[in-house]
Amino acid sequence: MKNDLPASRLTVGFVGGGPVRALVVYYSETGNTEKVARAIARGLGAEAVNVKDVKDVSEYDLLCVGTPVHYFGPAKPVLQFLDSLPSTPGKMGAAFCTFHNTGNEKTIQVVRRKLEEKGLTFLGGFSCKGQSRIVANIGPRVFNKGRPNEEDLRKAEDFGRSLSSHIKKS
Repeated sequence: MKNDLPASRLTVGFVGGGPVRALVVYYSETGNTEKVARAIARGLGAEAVNVKDVKDVSEYDLLCVGTPVHYFGPAKPVLQFLDSLPSTPGKMGAAFCTFHNTGNEKTIQVVRRKLEEKGLTFLGGFSCKGQSRIVANIGPRVFNKGRPNEEDLRKAEDFGRSLSSHIKKS
Protein backbone atom coordinates (compact mmCIF):
# COMPACT_ATOMS: atom_id res chain seq x y z
CA MET A 1 0.00 0.00 0.00
CA LYS A 2 2.86 2.39 -0.67
CA ASN A 3 2.18 5.75 -2.21
CA ASP A 4 3.05 5.55 -5.90
CA LEU A 5 4.37 9.10 -6.13
CA PRO A 6 8.14 9.50 -5.99
CA ALA A 7 9.23 10.88 -2.63
CA SER A 8 10.44 14.07 -4.29
CA ARG A 9 6.85 14.84 -5.36
CA LEU A 10 5.09 14.24 -2.04
CA THR A 11 4.08 17.67 -0.81
CA VAL A 12 1.63 18.63 1.89
CA GLY A 13 1.25 22.35 1.34
CA PHE A 14 3.24 25.53 1.06
CA VAL A 15 4.96 27.53 3.77
CA GLY A 16 6.91 30.67 3.03
CA GLY A 17 6.38 30.21 -0.70
CA GLY A 18 7.89 26.72 -0.93
CA PRO A 19 6.47 23.20 -0.86
CA VAL A 20 6.28 21.34 2.45
CA ARG A 21 7.41 17.73 2.32
CA ALA A 22 6.19 15.31 4.98
CA LEU A 23 7.25 11.83 6.03
CA VAL A 24 5.50 9.42 8.40
CA VAL A 25 8.09 7.28 10.19
CA TYR A 26 6.95 4.31 12.26
CA TYR A 27 8.07 1.16 14.07
CA SER A 28 5.68 -1.79 14.26
CA GLU A 29 6.03 -5.35 15.49
CA THR A 30 2.46 -6.62 15.12
CA GLY A 31 1.22 -4.39 12.30
CA ASN A 32 -0.97 -2.17 14.49
CA THR A 33 1.29 0.88 14.34
CA GLU A 34 1.92 0.34 10.63
CA LYS A 35 -1.84 0.42 9.92
CA VAL A 36 -2.15 3.70 11.82
CA ALA A 37 0.95 5.11 10.06
CA ARG A 38 -0.51 4.37 6.64
CA ALA A 39 -3.84 5.97 7.59
CA ILE A 40 -2.10 9.12 8.83
CA ALA A 41 0.02 9.19 5.67
CA ARG A 42 -3.14 8.97 3.53
CA GLY A 43 -4.65 11.93 5.34
CA LEU A 44 -1.41 13.87 5.15
CA GLY A 45 -0.64 13.02 1.53
CA ALA A 46 2.73 11.60 2.52
CA GLU A 47 4.61 8.33 2.50
CA ALA A 48 4.83 5.97 5.50
CA VAL A 49 8.25 4.36 6.02
CA ASN A 50 9.44 1.88 8.63
CA VAL A 51 12.02 3.50 10.89
CA LYS A 52 14.46 0.71 9.92
CA ASP A 53 14.29 1.87 6.27
CA VAL A 54 14.75 5.62 6.81
CA LYS A 55 18.01 6.87 5.34
CA ASP A 56 17.86 10.66 5.36
CA VAL A 57 15.21 13.01 6.70
CA SER A 58 16.93 16.28 5.84
CA GLU A 59 14.72 16.92 2.80
CA TYR A 60 11.49 16.73 4.84
CA ASP A 61 9.83 19.67 6.54
CA LEU A 62 7.49 17.58 8.70
CA LEU A 63 8.24 14.31 10.48
CA CYS A 64 5.36 12.38 11.99
CA VAL A 65 6.85 9.67 14.22
CA GLY A 66 4.91 6.60 15.36
CA THR A 67 5.61 3.87 17.89
CA PRO A 68 3.90 1.19 19.91
CA VAL A 69 4.01 1.77 23.65
CA HIS A 70 6.71 -0.42 25.20
CA TYR A 71 7.03 -0.31 28.98
CA PHE A 72 5.13 3.01 29.16
CA GLY A 73 7.29 4.71 26.52
CA PRO A 74 8.42 4.61 22.89
CA ALA A 75 9.94 1.44 21.44
CA LYS A 76 13.75 1.29 21.43
CA PRO A 77 14.14 1.58 17.61
CA VAL A 78 12.12 4.82 17.69
CA LEU A 79 14.21 6.21 20.55
CA GLN A 80 17.37 5.36 18.61
CA PHE A 81 15.96 7.05 15.50
CA LEU A 82 15.02 10.19 17.44
CA ASP A 83 18.42 10.32 19.14
CA SER A 84 20.16 10.04 15.74
CA LEU A 85 18.27 12.97 14.19
CA PRO A 86 20.38 16.01 13.44
CA SER A 87 19.40 19.36 14.89
CA THR A 88 16.73 20.69 12.53
CA PRO A 89 15.38 24.05 13.65
CA GLY A 90 12.49 25.36 11.60
CA LYS A 91 11.04 21.94 10.82
CA MET A 92 7.83 20.48 12.21
CA GLY A 93 7.05 17.27 14.06
CA ALA A 94 4.12 15.19 15.24
CA ALA A 95 3.74 11.90 17.09
CA PHE A 96 1.40 8.93 17.28
CA CYS A 97 1.29 5.65 19.14
CA THR A 98 -0.67 2.46 19.59
CA PHE A 99 -1.10 1.04 23.06
CA HIS A 100 -2.55 -1.85 25.05
CA ASN A 101 -4.03 -0.11 28.07
CA THR A 102 -1.97 2.85 29.21
CA GLY A 103 1.25 4.75 28.58
CA ASN A 104 0.04 6.54 25.47
CA GLU A 105 0.19 10.06 26.92
CA LYS A 106 3.69 9.58 28.32
CA THR A 107 4.86 8.06 25.04
CA ILE A 108 3.59 11.03 23.01
CA GLN A 109 5.28 13.40 25.49
CA VAL A 110 8.62 11.59 25.21
CA VAL A 111 8.52 11.76 21.39
CA ARG A 112 7.46 15.40 21.60
CA ARG A 113 10.33 16.28 23.93
CA LYS A 114 12.88 14.53 21.71
CA LEU A 115 11.59 16.26 18.57
CA GLU A 116 11.64 19.64 20.32
CA GLU A 117 15.19 18.98 21.58
CA LYS A 118 16.17 18.68 17.90
CA GLY A 119 14.54 22.03 17.14
CA LEU A 120 11.28 20.82 15.57
CA THR A 121 8.00 22.62 16.28
CA PHE A 122 5.54 20.06 17.66
CA LEU A 123 2.13 20.15 15.95
CA GLY A 124 0.27 17.43 17.85
CA GLY A 125 -0.17 13.80 18.81
CA PHE A 126 -2.56 10.91 18.20
CA SER A 127 -3.01 7.56 19.90
CA CYS A 128 -5.31 4.56 19.64
CA LYS A 129 -5.55 1.12 21.16
CA GLY A 130 -4.03 -1.82 19.35
CA GLN A 131 -4.76 -5.51 19.66
CA SER A 132 -2.24 -7.22 21.90
CA ARG A 133 -1.61 -10.73 23.08
CA ILE A 134 -0.21 -11.26 26.53
CA VAL A 135 0.86 -14.56 28.01
CA ALA A 136 0.21 -14.41 31.73
CA ASN A 137 0.19 -17.02 34.46
CA ILE A 138 -3.41 -17.81 33.49
CA GLY A 139 -2.47 -18.43 29.85
CA PRO A 140 -2.53 -16.35 26.67
CA ARG A 141 -5.11 -13.57 26.42
CA VAL A 142 -6.01 -11.18 23.61
CA PHE A 143 -6.84 -7.58 24.46
CA ASN A 144 -8.42 -4.89 22.27
CA LYS A 145 -9.42 -7.49 19.69
CA GLY A 146 -9.68 -6.04 16.20
CA ARG A 147 -8.01 -2.73 17.06
CA PRO A 148 -7.11 -0.54 15.40
CA ASN A 149 -10.53 -0.82 13.78
CA GLU A 150 -12.10 1.17 10.94
CA GLU A 151 -13.10 4.00 13.27
CA ASP A 152 -9.56 4.20 14.71
CA LEU A 153 -8.09 4.34 11.20
CA ARG A 154 -10.59 7.01 10.13
CA LYS A 155 -9.54 9.10 13.14
CA ALA A 156 -5.87 8.53 12.24
CA GLU A 157 -6.52 9.69 8.69
CA ASP A 158 -8.34 12.74 10.09
CA PHE A 159 -5.27 13.45 12.24
CA GLY A 160 -3.13 13.38 9.09
CA ARG A 161 -5.53 15.77 7.38
CA SER A 162 -5.45 18.09 10.41
CA LEU A 163 -1.64 18.19 10.22
CA SER A 164 -1.88 19.03 6.53
CA SER A 165 -4.48 21.72 7.18
CA HIS A 166 -2.40 23.20 10.02
CA ILE A 167 0.63 23.41 7.78
CA LYS A 168 -1.27 25.07 4.95
CA LYS A 169 -2.39 27.79 7.37
CA SER A 170 1.15 28.47 8.63
